[in-house]
Amino acid sequence: MGTDEEPGVVGRRFDVADAAPVLLDAQGLVTGWTREAERLLGYPAPEVVGKQLADLLTGPDAERAPEVLERCRMDGGWAGLLTARCKGGPTARCMVRITAAEESRGPSRWLALLSEVSGGPGWDMSRTVLEQMVADSPIGIAIVDTDLRFVWSNEALARYGGAPAEQRLGLRLADVQPGLDSAAIEEQMRRVLATGEPVVGYEHVGRVRAAPLRETAHMMSFTRLEDERGRPMGVYYTVVDISERRRAQQRLALLDRAGEQIGRSLDLMRTARELAEVAVPALADFVAVDLLEDVLRGAEPAGPTATGPGEVPLRRAAHRSD
Repeated sequence: MGTDEEPGVVGRRFDVADAAPVLLDAQGLVTGWTREAERLLGYPAPEVVGKQLADLLTGPDAERAPEVLERCRMDGGWAGLLTARCKGGPTARCMVRITAAEESRGPSRWLALLSEVSGGPGWDMSRTVLEQMVADSPIGIAIVDTDLRFVWSNEALARYGGAPAEQRLGLRLADVQPGLDSAAIEEQMRRVLATGEPVVGYEHVGRVRAAPLRETAHMMSFTRLEDERGRPMGVYYTVVDISERRRAQQRLALLDRAGEQIGRSLDLMRTARELAEVAVPALADFVAVDLLEDVLRGAEPAGPTATGPGEVPLRRAAHRSD
């Protein structure tokens, strides 16, 4: 059977260790209560068993209870956020997963698993879900230890070349990507390890093994990983290719510079020099500007000359190299 989940709710596996089980009958009556549920909501079993699920929820969510049960019957289960009433007046915002409790005889029943999320960002996601999130991410992600050696990386990072994830283990960045300024990048990692302050939006330009003949630009962010005592374990970092964005910015900057520096006078030789100066090195390593002799004299270009069919005399007006 499938399980219907509310939009925006990320599924996760519930364990007894972090969820309170409650048993419901087909009509939504509480038929089984656990010590975990009592610790979460404060009610002992005699005060709850026989009540409707809606009786344990706050107003808006209590009104949703029949819809939730109907979706359970149609889809085989449900997952989402509900606000429960606690004994004595407070409320508890809970992630709830309801799944069928299959039985060979008798009416169908539902197992509801409640996990409080008050004060937190959401569900404490299982390792399986977290691994899926980072492993399947389109962003390159890696983890290095305190010696800056790879201990984990995802498939997206392998697209930059160097080596697949299993071959990176134990290697430093310079071993994997010799075309990058690994010293500068590792300096960012050491800074994060030492201070605990993340580095966000660090831009780096270099040649990766996946594209060794051209420079590519990357935006990187670094975060320190700590153990339960707050001691640094390594650095988690992400990599995004921003080469196209950087080239677009360079083109715009080149156009702005050309508009400001080319054609400031009617002197053709000066304009030729300005053109060469703007083009190198932003556009080319070497630029030569050759003009027709007639144009340099201020005349209209003449037709073919005695120098040969299709040949015209040119004069070097300017040149520049990087």
